[in-house]
Amino acid sequence: MTLKSRLKGLAIGAFVGAPGQRARDAVAEATRVLRRQPRRLEFFHDPGDPWSYLTAQAVARLVERYPVELAIHVVSTPASDVDAEPKQRARYAVQDAAELAAHWDLAFGGKKESEVGTQRKVGAVLIKERPVDQQLTAIIELGDAMWRNDHKALDVLMGKWGNEAMGAVPPILAANYALLRERGHYQGAMLHYGSEWYWGVDRIGYLEDRLAEEFPRAAPVLTARPAAERPPARLCAGDGPVPLDVWWSFRSPYSYLALDRLADLAARYPVTMTLRPVLPMVTRGLPVPSTKSMYIVKDAKREADRLGIPFGRIADPLGQGVEHCLAISKLAIERGRGFEFLHAAATGIWAEALDVASYVDLRTIVERAGLDWADARAALGDDAWRAWAKQHADDLATIGQWGVPTFRAGDWVGWGQDRLPMLEDRLRRHVAAVAAGVDAAAATDAGAAPAEPAGT
Repeated sequence: MTLKSRLKGLAIGAFVGAPGQRARDAVAEATRVLRRQPRRLEFFHDPGDPWSYLTAQAVARLVERYPVELAIHVVSTPASDVDAEPKQRARYAVQDAAELAAHWDLAFGGKKESEVGTQRKVGAVLIKERPVDQQLTAIIELGDAMWRNDHKALDVLMGKWGNEAMGAVPPILAANYALLRERGHYQGAMLHYGSEWYWGVDRIGYLEDRLAEEFPRAAPVLTARPAAERPPARLCAGDGPVPLDVWWSFRSPYSYLALDRLADLAARYPVTMTLRPVLPMVTRGLPVPSTKSMYIVKDAKREADRLGIPFGRIADPLGQGVEHCLAISKLAIERGRGFEFLHAAATGIWAEALDVASYVDLRTIVERAGLDWADARAALGDDAWRAWAKQHADDLATIGQWGVPTFRAGDWVGWGQDRLPMLEDRLRRHVAAVAAGVDAAAATDAGAAPAEPAGT
């Protein structure tokens, strides 16, 4: 590792660490006090994004209880430099929102992506000036009609709330999106408070914890509260182990954060886990600009702290380091030590600043994983891993996904380490269905994503 890369790793670690966050919070609070501003929660809403619609429902619960000033910015869809696969993302978002709504006691009636013309109608209503409480209500009512594809109800709501000219929608939403980018983020369903960002219902718990500390007289409320227990449902036919495929990247901090919990699930549920390492998104030609990558690292640090996982001493493996890891991971998986090698390498990369491009650090990782260094050296000279990793990426695209970690258990697909609680819930329900003799024909339910989404 060069001195430059070591210094870069140290700088990133300092930026994402607790001292750096405390400094940013202190600056934000001092600025607020000097300007005599109230505590302000900003919500960036994308009308065509199902996650934004779910977030709006959670925000409505939040502001009922906590005395914060709410501001709403209606934004356009993410720009191409941060939205690697917009069509796949839009399709998956609908499936995922249905799963999230069922899991967190929220409402979502969507079955497919919303039409551009319908989004434009909703935008024409939401760009009209109105009090913020009315705007939040309008967002929820319009979103309900739009995602249920109820055009008659949508027309009634347009009459109720009033609207501006539809031609004014794109420039206004684009200007609000430019504000979002200027402030340091890149997509809708985002909440900003103090100096921190919170994405959707997946991160609103962090915000609520903070508000509960700042406003101790306000009774705590779980804005994203778990829904009632769902009935048994199979993930797949047969009574044997559930096939669990895991797409994973050495350059993904979220992939690293998923490993311990995957091991726990595999120990407690009947699964057969298949690891499918892939090249990083940038190596596969998918953009990851600095704004996005820095948010991801900061968010991963926050998640790591919650989970009690070491994180922050980082050595970016991009390039030869990733190639080394993929070559050896193929060998490790064939030898039955795949999980051990992935864990040792990811820990080294994200928590110990070990340089996997360096033979010295790589050997430490290899031997920690219980592999022979001589065998690993030989694997580095075999390019068979390239076709192997490409096949994994092709398989990932086949199920309508592009990012990691992605999990497929039977007919269920989930993207991101945040979906592990849902995976566990589906495994629990599958086990209950098998024990109860539930017919395999009832394998899927409303929250399940198809194994091969239409159009892929």
